[in-house]
Amino acid sequence: MVQVDPIIRQEKKELRKELIERLRSLDSAYRKEASEKMLQEIITQKDYLLAGTILIYVGTETEVDTSLIIQDALAKGKKVVVPKTIELGHMEACEIDSMEDLHPGRHGILEPENTMYRLEPDKIDVAFIPCVAYTREGYRLGYGGGFYDRFLPRGKFKRILLAFGAMEVKKLPVDHFDEKVQGILTEQGYEEI
Repeated sequence: MVQVDPIIRQEKKELRKELIERLRSLDSAYRKEASEKMLQEIITQKDYLLAGTILIYVGTETEVDTSLIIQDALAKGKKVVVPKTIELGHMEACEIDSMEDLHPGRHGILEPENTMYRLEPDKIDVAFIPCVAYTREGYRLGYGGGFYDRFLPRGKFKRILLAFGAMEVKKLPVDHFDEKVQGILTEQGYEEI
């Protein structure tokens, strides 16, 4: 079992509450426009263009609308895998053929109904990862379940964060198991870390 620093855990918990409120308060028109700009940026991004298989989360109402990217990737013949919650803190990547393959899961987030089309992490080329907030150094604050911190070390794929520029922070509490990303995509563009 992973040792968690109790002080860092508490700092994250308090910060997460504040930042989730900020994320929820973002104007829906801003979220829509930012999501569209990210799609326009991503379709010219080298890692995306060269990827045969992408892992991408299915955004909720307050997150980046990833359905635009999912539909583009499927239309281009890419293999698209999305997270499927297995149990608390454990997710697997499962292939979809269309947005119709998705159903509300354990946390109300759209995901495949079962793991029949589970894909091993070493088959993924690029992963597009969610966050509540992030730093320029490539650290992210998630929702606290540890799903991505457990999943990311299982593969050697490129890790790109999808985030609203408004959710950038100068500093985050970081524990030894927190996984960095290698790129950050916001409505302002893409930045390699």
